[in-house]
Amino acid sequence: MPSERFRGMSVWVMIAAFMLILAAFYYAVPLDLNTSQSASPSGVAPPVGDLPNLPEKPQPQQINFDGCPPEGSGGDSELNLLKNRVDEGSYYPVSFDSLIALTWPKTVEQREMKDWPTDGRAFIAQYAGIPIVVEGYIVNVRESSISATNCDRTGADNLDWHMYFTKGPKDARSQAVILETTPRVRLSHKWTIDLMHSAIIDDHLPVRISGWLFFDPDHPEELGQTRATLWEIHPVMQIEVNQNGRWIPLDKLAK
Repeated sequence: MPSERFRGMSVWVMIAAFMLILAAFYYAVPLDLNTSQSASPSGVAPPVGDLPNLPEKPQPQQINFDGCPPEGSGGDSELNLLKNRVDEGSYYPVSFDSLIALTWPKTVEQREMKDWPTDGRAFIAQYAGIPIVVEGYIVNVRESSISATNCDRTGADNLDWHMYFTKGPKDARSQAVILETTPRVRLSHKWTIDLMHSAIIDDHLPVRISGWLFFDPDHPEELGQTRATLWEIHPVMQIEVNQNGRWIPLDKLAK
């Protein structure tokens, strides 16, 4: 009989111990029932690939260009100031896939920056303005049309260049990230569109692009047609070409 009572007490002791462990686990570990990776109400985005977390970003530096101020002559003056920056950065290596994976809130599309909702502005601000360097291929380049960013001036020296940057040498433009060089930045380089073709595009050579991560809200209708994302590298500050395993600045290939 004493042994039966002992066994009965042991069972109750084990049950009590189990309940204590369960209670300790319940109150010590918070339950997270929301597994979604969508943006929180504060606009905070989850980490994306190898894009760095850079809360404090370099402040843009601008110059007047032949009488055209950094804010341009109309349109979105806040966006123009970012497009017209001329400062170099300490560039973070980022994969092409990370650029493509980067999302954005639809509430900022086709709206001037001053009209972006607070959470949308916070979301974009986490990534816009990061100095990055990315490897890929330039599959085409063209002059952009006149724009308020460049004071609506005509002539090749007053136009941005629009480049289609892809992961593979023969990828379609629908898979491209848009790169843009600006008249202000090209003052410091020997780049020409002919040089872009002869040194890079015609031979499908890989390039390494250094510049500023930028969000362009104005062209969602181009998605899946001539671009894969509204994120750009704009302005491009440096172009390097891979020749025989070595990265050569495009300027050194100019004649």
